[in-house]
Amino acid sequence: MIRKLMLSQLAVAAVAFAQAPTLEKAPLIKPNHSLSCPAGTKQIGGVKSGMSALTCLKIAADGLRLFHGPMISFYPSGKVEAVGQSEEGFRSGKWTFFDEAGNKLGETEFLKGDYHGRRVELTVDGKMKTETFWVNGKRQGPQKAFDANGVPTITEYRDDRPVAK
Repeated sequence: MIRKLMLSQLAVAAVAFAQAPTLEKAPLIKPNHSLSCPAGTKQIGGVKSGMSALTCLKIAADGLRLFHGPMISFYPSGKVEAVGQSEEGFRSGKWTFFDEAGNKLGETEFLKGDYHGRRVELTVDGKMKTETFWVNGKRQGPQKAFDANGVPTITEYRDDRPVAK
């Protein structure tokens, strides 16, 4: 039963991952860039800010300040490092990561700050390096590591542990 639940969660995550827009190069963010912040939040930060991010801020009922909505993080040089969403202070949904030259390094899905769904790491030249699947922060199912020729080595995982064959 638990295995079926985990597999169904992976299937849902894979569909969401496939439907999310894909960024192949880091977006160019200008100092006056405006985010689509959700109602009840306000935009803070920016390329030149001391916080190295542009995001939306929400004040919770208990007064806690939480990132909530779209988020862009920056390298000290001002180049885009990552683009994604935060929900109640945690990374959520698909995040895309870039090197300082603007090349995509990978994509990771999150749920409440944990890896949840598909995670792909790319080489500098855009080839797949790893493809892993996660459920609530634990590796689940086939995990692939690719060699220089693109040939995968596959290891099956259950609850973040390799399954003996």
